[in-house]
Amino acid sequence: MSNPAPAPEPSAPRRLRGLRLLLMALALAIVAALLVQVLLPPERALRLVLARLEPTLGLRISFEGDVEYRLRGTPQLVVRDVRIAATGSDTSDPPMLQAERMLLSLPWKTIRSRGADLEITRVELDAPRLHLPSLLRWLDARPPGDGKVPSITDGVRIVRGRLDGDGWRIDGLAFELPALHADRAIDAQIGGTVHLDALQAPFRLRLHADRAVDARALHARGTLALIHASGRLDTTLQADATRIDADMPGFALSPLRVAADARWTGTDAAEPLPFVLGLHGALHVGGDGNVLGFAPMGIALRGQGVVPDLVAGGRIALGDRLALSLDGRIARWPEAWPTLPPPLSNSTQPLPFALRYDGPADVSAPIALRLEHEHARFDGEARIAAMLDWFDTLASGSPLPPLRGQLTADRVEVSGAVLEGVEITFDDGSGDTTP
Repeated sequence: MSNPAPAPEPSAPRRLRGLRLLLMALALAIVAALLVQVLLPPERALRLVLARLEPTLGLRISFEGDVEYRLRGTPQLVVRDVRIAATGSDTSDPPMLQAERMLLSLPWKTIRSRGADLEITRVELDAPRLHLPSLLRWLDARPPGDGKVPSITDGVRIVRGRLDGDGWRIDGLAFELPALHADRAIDAQIGGTVHLDALQAPFRLRLHADRAVDARALHARGTLALIHASGRLDTTLQADATRIDADMPGFALSPLRVAADARWTGTDAAEPLPFVLGLHGALHVGGDGNVLGFAPMGIALRGQGVVPDLVAGGRIALGDRLALSLDGRIARWPEAWPTLPPPLSNSTQPLPFALRYDGPADVSAPIALRLEHEHARFDGEARIAAMLDWFDTLASGSPLPPLRGQLTADRVEVSGAVLEGVEITFDDGSGDTTP
């Protein structure tokens, strides 16, 4: 018997409706607390309001300490040690959101309309910790409703934040948004450090979109680094997307173009390796927020020294594991690579290659490689970290790369001798094989 078809993923508009519902509930909580503050202490008034709202929201909301409020000028409310969790979730599970401090400021017109005319002046979160899988589950479970995005006139600020995914996290999250209006362009600053297995990726980006809702153009400029035990990759990048697809589950950018000026510095390298990288394709983040795919994908690399010039196409998927598939051509055998014996060294033809990987996200497993020459071919595997170390010490180290596999050649000349039908087996001594 075939498996039943999976239920469709909730759409992006439903998630917007859930977020609006949460913001409206918080606004109503402020309204009610301010209306009764003359009769009750603000802490007790806010707890009474939240107790009435929690069944509607499907959330448990708690806070500790004194409640700070201001009525003069623009009313605002500050609460501390906030914890928000989905109703019915195990108390041992991490809350959906917790924060040391939350500030919400509303104009008087929102208070007078009791949230019907929902406009927010400012939102601030200090040291928030957001559990992304819990948030997505809660948003997907929300019933249909009004999905309009409220305006935020004086912006959003997040400092010392943390975002927890499934097997990855972002620490030191900082976010600054001067203002938010559904039909206006937005500019934001975002930064933090992604942690994924043994990889760390600090980033600082400026984001621009042509409008907050139904955006059709997205631009990002900034820096991104990849830090690994074998070295560090530093990039200055720019990314542009001309279409943002919010109708499919999750999030999609297509086409997405990325250009990066990069520099790899190995742990034992005397000099960094500069290169320029270009990517083009369709990026999709799954509806559960845990799978990132880039397919179809095109890549162009222009390097110096041991970094080759190449073009390739393929796909990449990052979730619990990293899956990579690339097929392309190296423009020419780089002069910095070990010199080939004649007549192989006489060829000026591009070198077709194929690369496959399916393993841990830190690329610690062997990667399968096929490299073709006009009169030769290599089929085998290598470890990225070992190859990078070999490149770093190429001038003084072994002339043979750390590979496993077999090289076949029609004909080679060595020390005046001519060898035909050559087969050479490489063994790096690791004893590993690619799955």
